[in-house]
Order: sequence, then C-alpha cells, then structure tokens
Amino acid sequence: MLVKTRAIDRVVTDKPYLNERRFGLPFIGARSDGEKFNPEVQSIADAIDYYGYEVRDENIVTAPDIDLGSGNPMRFKPFPLSIEEMKKSLESDMMYRYPYTEGDDNIRKKLLEYVESIGFINTHPYSYEDIDDKGMSVHNITFLPSTSIIFNLIVEIISKPGDVILITGPSYGLFTIRAERAGAEVEIIELEKEDNFLVNPEKLAKRIDEINESLQKAYHRRRDYVPRVVAFLNANPNNPTGKVMGEKHANLLTQIAQVCLQRGVFVIDDLVYRDISYDAENLAKPIASIPIQGVFQNTISLFGLSKSYGMASLRAGFVVADEVIIREVVNKTFQSMDSPSDILGKALVGAFQVSKRKDKIYKEYFDELRKRYVFKFNLLKAMVSGIISIDNYVYKKEVIEEVEKILGKDEAKTLLSAGLPYVDFVKNLEPESGFFAILDFTPIKGMKYNGRPIYTEKDLLNFFYKEIRLRFLVGKSFSWPYKNELVGRVTFAYDNSMLVKTFMKMYYCLQKLTEKEKYVIRKNELNDQEQMAHIKVDGWKSAYDKIIAAKYLNSLDYEQQTRRYVESFEEYKDRVLVAVKEDEVLGYSCFDTKCGELVSLYVKPSEKGKGIGTQLFRETCKELIEQGKKVMVLWCLEENSNAIKFYEKLGGKKVETKQVKIGDETYKEYGFYFNLEKVLNS
Repeated sequence: MLVKTRAIDRVVTDKPYLNERRFGLPFIGARSDGEKFNPEVQSIADAIDYYGYEVRDENIVTAPDIDLGSGNPMRFKPFPLSIEEMKKSLESDMMYRYPYTEGDDNIRKKLLEYVESIGFINTHPYSYEDIDDKGMSVHNITFLPSTSIIFNLIVEIISKPGDVILITGPSYGLFTIRAERAGAEVEIIELEKEDNFLVNPEKLAKRIDEINESLQKAYHRRRDYVPRVVAFLNANPNNPTGKVMGEKHANLLTQIAQVCLQRGVFVIDDLVYRDISYDAENLAKPIASIPIQGVFQNTISLFGLSKSYGMASLRAGFVVADEVIIREVVNKTFQSMDSPSDILGKALVGAFQVSKRKDKIYKEYFDELRKRYVFKFNLLKAMVSGIISIDNYVYKKEVIEEVEKILGKDEAKTLLSAGLPYVDFVKNLEPESGFFAILDFTPIKGMKYNGRPIYTEKDLLNFFYKEIRLRFLVGKSFSWPYKNELVGRVTFAYDNSMLVKTFMKMYYCLQKLTEKEKYVIRKNELNDQEQMAHIKVDGWKSAYDKIIAAKYLNSLDYEQQTRRYVESFEEYKDRVLVAVKEDEVLGYSCFDTKCGELVSLYVKPSEKGKGIGTQLFRETCKELIEQGKKVMVLWCLEENSNAIKFYEKLGGKKVETKQVKIGDETYKEYGFYFNLEKVLNS
C-alpha cells in the first residue's frame, strides 16, 4: 500500500525554503541544472537577498522601511500616446480575439519603422520578399511582458551547458543571476576607473580570449561540445553607473561590435534606459545601427517602457534580432505562456512609433522628465557633498528653496552646508542617465556604532537599518570591481520630500559614529606571512609555557614557520584575516569554511587586552555566515584557562573533548560550539 502523505508536505519536502514566510524579495532561485551558482554570482545573490530580505526585521508590517535601493523610476505621468493606444484597443470590438504569439504584424511594423528611424540596419539580409531596403522585416521583432523575460529566453536560446555570458561589473545584478538560472555560466569583466567606467575593447577581447582558452583546456577531451563565451551583455546606458555611450562614442561601440563579431560572441544590447539620458543629443547609440556586415545578425537589442515612459507596472518590452533568434523566442513563448497580451504591443507602439505628432509629444514629455531628473540629481548632490558642489546658479537656488521648504531654514543649513559626514560620490562617476547614483562609504570603514565596527557591506546595511530603517544596494549586489571599497547604489527618483527627509536622517545617523580603530581587519597578503609566523611562535611560547613540553616549544622556529606559511599561502589566502596597523600585523585568525571551524586565533603578546582578538573573532564569524554557516566550532587545550574564559565570554559552549598529539606528548582539548548569529547580536 502506498504510504499516505499530505500533498502540501511533499511540496515543502522538495522545496524547504517554502517553510519560511518572507517579507520583501521572494526566494532568489537556483540554477535549472541543479548546480550551484559560481562564487561571483552567489556573492551577488547573497548581497541582494540580504538587502531585500535578511536585514529586514519582523516590524516591517507595521513600521515600513526606507528603500533607497528601489528600481522604480520617478513618479511621472505615463507616456500619453501609450495610454491613448491602449484605450483605443480597449474600446475596439477586437478584444474577443486571442493575440498571435509573435504579436500583430501591424504592431511589429510600427516598431520596425521606429528602430530603422534610429539607425538599425542589416547589411547582410536574407532574400525573403518582405525584406525592406534596411535589410529587415517584421520578423526581426517580437514583444513580451518585460525585457527580463526576454533576457531569460535569449540565454536559453543561445547557450548550452558550460557556455559563458560575459557581464560587466558594475551591472544590474539580477541579470547575472537570471543568466545562471537559465543554465549559462556568468563571468564578470570589470569596468575600471582608468577607462572612465566604460567598456575597454582591448580588455574585452583579452577577457573573451582568456575565458575561451581556459574552457578549451578544461574541456579538450570532450568530443561533443566545448563551451565558449556566447554573449556579452552591453547595458547602454549602464545600470548603476548611468554612463552613456552615444554618437560621441561611435568609434568605441564599433570596436566593441567588431571584437564580439570576430569571436562569434553575441552582443545583447540592453537599451531600456536610453530615453532618460540627460543629454538629448547623445542618446545611447544602438550597436545594431553600426553599418558593418554581420553586426546586426550578431546583436540582440532590448527595449522597454518601464524605466523611461512612466509605466513600470505595465511590464512591456520588445526585442530586435536576427529572424533565427526571434523564431525561437516565439516558439518558447508559445510553449510557456502561449502569447503576450496584445495591449502590451499597443502600449509599445504608442511610445515607439514614427510620426510628427509623436515627435512633438516625445519632446515635450522628455524635456520635462529630463529636467526633473537633473534637478533631483543636483538635489542629491547638494545633500551628499554640500551646496557648494553645485555649479549651476539656478539649480543651486532651487535646491536651497526646496530643502528649506521641506526642513526649515535651520535644518536645511545643517544638511547643505557640508553634506553627509564621511560620504561622497565615487569620483568621476556622476550619472549621465537614469536615477541611480553610487555613493562611497569607504571612509566609514573601521568606525563604530554602539561599539561595533563597520568593516563589511552587511555591517553598513545593519548600521543604517537599525538606526533609521534605511536600505540600499551595496557593491556586491551590482559587481562593484573594487572589493575593498564600501559603496552603495541609491535612487534619487523619490518625491523630493521623502528624499530630503531621508538624507537628513542619514546626516544625524552618521553623527553617531565614533572614531575608528587604529588598525583594520582584512584578508591576509603574501607579505604578511613573516610577521604572522613570528606572532604564532611568540604566541605559543607565551600562552603554552608550562602547558606544552618545553622541548617542543623550544623547537619552534621563525624561519621554518614563515616558510610553511608562504608555501601554503595560495591555498589559505581567502581563509585568513589579519588585524593590521599601517604595515604592522597585530594578530590573525584562520578558519575552515567547509566545516565551519575557527582553526586558530593569535594576537601579538604586546597587543593583548585591546579588543583585537574579539574583533578578529567577530569578523571570522561574519566570514562563515557569508559561506552559509550557522554554527562554528573551535578546539582549545584544557589547560589554557585564559583562552577558555575568552571563548566562554563570547558565548562558546563546551560540547566535547578529544586527545591531540603535540610533539611527543598527548593533550586534552575542549570543543567549543558557537551560534554565529547569537555571537554577532551579543
């Protein structure tokens, strides 16, 4: 007889994460092939999950938080022609019909006219009779609810298991996760300060070649298929940097297109922020408008309504690509959701059409929208860097008036005189589009609130959330390339009153920080090993005098220990934290992420009693939590009474004992158990 189980229990057994009620972001998902995300993508997923769910508390139902990480554009009227087209559709007598999976040809024809009007051209067309003088037809276009859905389908279509999608860092973090959920692998190409945070074609070519060569070596024995880089995601304008590559960057875009074309790598050209570039004369230039043979066929272009046209709640986007790609997008749409709503197509036609009336309405709409975004950025700039940072007299006057109206003259003067303490914009990274800015919180690193130092991005989020219930996206969420910096992506699309009041709260919150320690805690480096070896030898001779046999202690040697540490550095470099004052190592901890063990913790004898050991211990706990560990164990000699008191004070519980051989003698050790969350909350 079949054993009876409740149907709902079977679901929970297969998907244990459903046992937990979540407030905020839903479960971020997993790869379709059951494999783990690669470490970089897992780091992004963890950071987004922490921002969207973990940092929040049970009070969010009654005490809403402030989400500066929101992706909503500014509250602004929806684009009039889109509303008009949707109303016509609703008032027609055609609503009884099911829509075509690929979309109505009349809709696609108008979208085709639009993309051709902004330069799209196929210089290597097919020979079908309906191909126009630009080498294209309606069969190069289809639409769906959102570019996110389109992106998922594209990844499934163009990649096989093991294939790589190359994505910039910084980037829209969820696309990296979506690419791996769809079965591809993701690699990051870093956008660097020296390149003005723009794609460097030479570095792009080198990165593609390196990945392909690595895959060739790893898979050279496979006879059926060798994975490769199959696509490069080119977000233009970039989220979150706001950088725009327009006609002024035509040569740069041509080089990017040629690098990818020559290597058989698709360009996924994400243009969803295109219309809210602040410079109307330098909108993002589509790569598919570059008149080089093969570029159009090698480019997959994404457009959408949500960011620029005031209709994020509608979820409408369209894709332009070679017919082969569009056919499979249509096939997959039919196999999953049957067809998109026809009204989405009508809304898209309202925004993306070619007519004199549309041109007039577009100009009026976006002149006002851009003006408001530029004002909001100047408002943000004044609150972060002080009113002196605004060069334009008109904006300076308007900002002062707006802040005084919201806060009153006294508080406005407090906030605008110098801006936020310790915080500024990332240098040379003012947005040229969109509604995000990246703030640099690095000077806060090492400062304390309530005695707790801020070293990590989670520390930063915890500080702001516990003090003023504020959240924003941190660097790991969007692949910030400079790992030692603390940065955050904040929106300035909110209503002015909310923005101003939030940054006033941030000002007062930052005033609570106390002076940082004279040392920092970081991952160890190769040139730390000699000092670490000295600390271990001295530590053993100091702590274990009269506990461990003198013969063994006398055998400990600086040079031998240094050699061991140097030889094992590559293996252990990510599992050792050091406390460093200028160039002096004051102490270090070593941990095992697989079994959740603190292997060793040493502080220079002359530096004991200053809290360094406690901070190394806490930072080690954070590292293990990052790796998904909930508990930590460590072993301590029975006769090391000072260490036992130290670990018990930190919340450790003795759970077992074992015998360990050191030199010629055997000694008893206690096993201590720690609940990591309790340690950090104590």
